[in-house]
Amino acid sequence: MPIKRMPRVKLEGCLYLDQERKLGLVKRIKKQIDKFCLTN
Repeated sequence: MPIKRMPRVKLEGCLYLDQERKLGLVKRIKKQIDKFCLTN
């Protein structure tokens, strides 16, 4: 529990939940493109 009002320090390897969700969405879209051969 933080005592003082200090800005959060973001660790280099960590992602916030919304960033993980975006990466998951991108992975799913890429997989579907490969699956349905939507590339030229």
